[in-house]
Amino acid sequence: MPVRPRLLALLPVAALFFAACTRSDTGVGPADSAVNAPSLASIQPASATTGVAPNAPVVLRFSHAMMNGMEMLVVLHEGSVTGAVVAATATWSADRTTLTLMPQASLKGATKYVVHLSPSLKDTAGRMINLSPGSMMGGQSVSGGMMGATSMMNGQWGPGMMGTGWQAANGTFGMIFTFTTA
Repeated sequence: MPVRPRLLALLPVAALFFAACTRSDTGVGPADSAVNAPSLASIQPASATTGVAPNAPVVLRFSHAMMNGMEMLVVLHEGSVTGAVVAATATWSADRTTLTLMPQASLKGATKYVVHLSPSLKDTAGRMINLSPGSMMGGQSVSGGMMGATSMMNGQWGPGMMGTGWQAANGTFGMIFTFTTA
């Protein structure tokens, strides 16, 4: 079938239209921020894992390089999201995409632990994390009730809250992943 000259003339126009309608990773504007938001790519131990070695680290891999200080917004708790905070050393990979939490002492045996991620985690471009993909890895959104709050007063949750950076615009308090030691 012969190629018609008229169709060939339209190819540059179609290519220009396609190029104008595609996104770049500039992080400019709300649409780009939503599309290019960082997310949790993996977590070890995986949520709901049992029999985890008490001396095993918790390793979180993010889709983007994360901003300095974000390790303060990832907390390991004993028992529940309101349980005691476990002292851990936080170390970033050279490219700031992998955070390793190494408990300063071996975890207790046959005990449930909770990894809590703040909704305020940001990548190096300042974009807030999208925690939605974490639900496909067994993560659970944290409600005010899970944090020990019984009600809101003047738009603020009561006792049991973790402080600044832990409440998202949608009213949740980040996401948790659980595991149980051997």
